[in-house]
Amino acid sequence: MSEESNVMKMRHTLSHVMAAAIKNLYSDTTTVQFGIGPAIDNGFYYDIDFGETKISEDDFKKIEKEMRKIIAQKLPLVREEKSREEALMWAKDNNQKYKVELIEDLPEDEVISFYTLGDFTDLCKGPHVEDTSKIGAFKLDKVAGAYWRGDEKREMLTRIYGLAFETKEELDEYEKKQEEAKQRDHRKLGKELDLFCFSELVGSGLPMFTPRGTILRNILNEFAQSYRVRNGYQKVCIPHIALVDLYKTSGHYEKFPEMLQFTSQESGDHLALKPVNCPHHSQIYASQPRSYRELPIKYLETTMVYRDERKGELGGLSRVRAITQDDSHVFCTEDQIGDIFGELIESAQDLYQRIDMDLKLRLSFRDDGDGYTGTPEMWEKAQSAIQAMADRYNIEYYIGIGEAAMYGPKMDFMATDALGREWQVATVQLDYATPDRFGLEYTAEDGSKKTPVMVHCALVGSIERFMSVLIEHTAGWFPFWMAPEQLRIVTVNDSVDEYVDKIKAELAGFELDIPIEHNQLRMTIDNRNESLGKKIREATKMKIPVVLIVGPKDVEAGEVSVRLRDSEQKVKLEKLAEFLKNL
Repeated sequence: MSEESNVMKMRHTLSHVMAAAIKNLYSDTTTVQFGIGPAIDNGFYYDIDFGETKISEDDFKKIEKEMRKIIAQKLPLVREEKSREEALMWAKDNNQKYKVELIEDLPEDEVISFYTLGDFTDLCKGPHVEDTSKIGAFKLDKVAGAYWRGDEKREMLTRIYGLAFETKEELDEYEKKQEEAKQRDHRKLGKELDLFCFSELVGSGLPMFTPRGTILRNILNEFAQSYRVRNGYQKVCIPHIALVDLYKTSGHYEKFPEMLQFTSQESGDHLALKPVNCPHHSQIYASQPRSYRELPIKYLETTMVYRDERKGELGGLSRVRAITQDDSHVFCTEDQIGDIFGELIESAQDLYQRIDMDLKLRLSFRDDGDGYTGTPEMWEKAQSAIQAMADRYNIEYYIGIGEAAMYGPKMDFMATDALGREWQVATVQLDYATPDRFGLEYTAEDGSKKTPVMVHCALVGSIERFMSVLIEHTAGWFPFWMAPEQLRIVTVNDSVDEYVDKIKAELAGFELDIPIEHNQLRMTIDNRNESLGKKIREATKMKIPVVLIVGPKDVEAGEVSVRLRDSEQKVKLEKLAEFLKNL
């Protein structure tokens, strides 16, 4: 959303209103020092140093009350420009050390502007609404700690978040979605459904997957890789470490300052845990002479890469230090790019349709920065090819400037989940630079040596991150074909044990109609001496897609009671396998 939009102006204005209210309420008892207070999606925040005073959500009611008093005055926001000397004098006179730092860091030619709201003045670029009467619905939301300027070595400030929308109806709808999002939080559901866990002894950002979670991971990976296997990709396997020189050659050494590096005590070699897989795969290609007759050469591998993320940025499966990728790399000629992209686009469309997520594209192009490899001509050629592919397949797309990988532009697939949130999932990347940096070659039809083009693709991307999206999208009610436990037989009493054996025999040869190795029915039996109600509640809590309830009457009728998430019906025993096939 543009910073110039009315709602963003309103949100930015509200950060000033909140700061003014806080100054009114707390400046008599403590020195309140203000950091930054931008507008953000869905609202605003302000980072504030309250000294020894502790602020919690219990304080929101009185802060909101003071904010409404300010808004009711219909105060304008009056803009004023100051010279650098005047601005610094203002900040020092008002004991605002964070503003002093911000002013000192401004470029020499920067226009330094201030906005005054009533008797509260703040350093700010704007823009804002004309006066406080133009402010819509708002509500303070939460309080958190935030390091000044994102530096964990600096002061910890109090960040107060607020929600803001043009109407109360929009605010209410957003809060309703937020409440639903809390119930769908993958960290909460991951624990409840026994999918993954963390350990302080293992470390932050290093999830461990339980048997149930591992089943889900394996199914997702096998399913994503099955598309590429059908299109002629071959599996390869690489080590998890390499000499740092490999990443200096590829350009990743400068790109990933969070690369985990170490020196071997035995050999003295300078090594790193791999942050990416493509340099290794390029060396498999380079291991022998290549001819145009062999191209395209297609490699696939599911393997982990490692990034030393900041602790404060790690969260559940969304951001981790050990990242599992369903990776693939193709080495091809320029005239083969279209077919390669076509296969991958069609695969992504089919995969995400099966999990009921709508897709659109972000064409991730470079900006004018210096953090890219390859020549401008390479980039122009690659970006034109990417856009031509999107046009050819008639997929809705937008262009994200500055979102490219360091070695080439990307076609990033953006999926919309059940709450309307957009996530970047699959990616296809075109790379002229890496083969050139490694001196990769093939012998062309005329006998000359040429450099192949490299195509990078992950249909799921980070399996950990994808699982976090999937868990929240489905609220833990996974489609029948991928659920870790697909079916549970719940017995009324032990008089039906022989009939349960017949059900097991009926389903013994059942296989899922999906191209994965482990496609047999995942079934358990709950014949404990517990009440039927308790057993059904426990099955529902674990979000098992199909529960078969078996009692004496079912035995007499030769049927079973099939309980799904939102319905229940009787199915004849001989029709049960067919019924499950259609789920």
